[in-house]
Amino acid sequence: MKFLQIALLGFVAGTGTASAQDFPNKTVTIIIPYGGGGSTDLIARQLAHELNQIWGQPVIVENRPGAGSMIGTAYLSKSKPDGYTLLVNTAAHAAAPAVQKSLPFNPKTDITPIGMVATSPYMAVAGANVKSTNFAEFLKEAKERPMFFSTAGVGSSSHFAAELLMQQGDIPGDVVHYAGGGEAQVNLMGGHADVYISNTASVMPYVNNGQVKPLVILGPDRYDALPDVQSSGENGVSGIEIDGWNGLFGPGNMDPKLVEKINADMHAALERDTFKKVLADNFVQPGKGSPAEFKEQVEKEMDLWSKLAQERSIVAQ
Repeated sequence: MKFLQIALLGFVAGTGTASAQDFPNKTVTIIIPYGGGGSTDLIARQLAHELNQIWGQPVIVENRPGAGSMIGTAYLSKSKPDGYTLLVNTAAHAAAPAVQKSLPFNPKTDITPIGMVATSPYMAVAGANVKSTNFAEFLKEAKERPMFFSTAGVGSSSHFAAELLMQQGDIPGDVVHYAGGGEAQVNLMGGHADVYISNTASVMPYVNNGQVKPLVILGPDRYDALPDVQSSGENGVSGIEIDGWNGLFGPGNMDPKLVEKINADMHAALERDTFKKVLADNFVQPGKGSPAEFKEQVEKEMDLWSKLAQERSIVAQ
């Protein structure tokens, strides 16, 4: 019996190694938990293209939007942990569980963080109703007239970033929720809100077109790619050491060797000139780090947003 148990353990270990070595030998699907046309869609599709070149296998993308990215994430959680179904999500992956308490999966055990694809700071942009041209001026203006912050929905990363900025900066304001980042920015440009916060990839196209104006980089320091935009830290607002990101995820219980392989191949994709150009054009930096480091960051942010939700009485609508 002892010999049989050892043999079975050897078989399982051998099978796991073989699966990692042979991966992929068929089509891989990357889920995008948002509608088409946004910055996450752009980055995920470019990742799919680069991995197709590296793997020599089809890599297709599927948009499964809804519930602050949790519909697509729930679909991933029910998929086989063989690496053939993956997902690219934003920092909303860590924020949404703080307010969505009845998720059909455990966000810490039923999802496997594989690696950070791209990272960029959060930036607040303002519509025409805001007279300020920089953050120092905005802090004074906000004391005179409470601001309306548009968000991509309750529990979205734009929502939590707005709540964090208002809390740490003692900024009077209200949040107005919309059904996604695109709608939030359209309403900002239409004068129905004052401020919107998202990562640079999401807001810079509108800044470049002159439709919104940059107010502040959320964080202690300025962003090298946008040296003329003030940081919240230099204006005395601390406690905002967060960045936006896009990450690659798989279902829970994946073989660690397979996770390491996909992480390595993802980083190889990020080194390709075509991917570098897409990221640079969108003021985004390539991600780095191991699966373990990415997992630690995701879970740390989950705890941060859960604490903020309690402090700010944020609940799902």
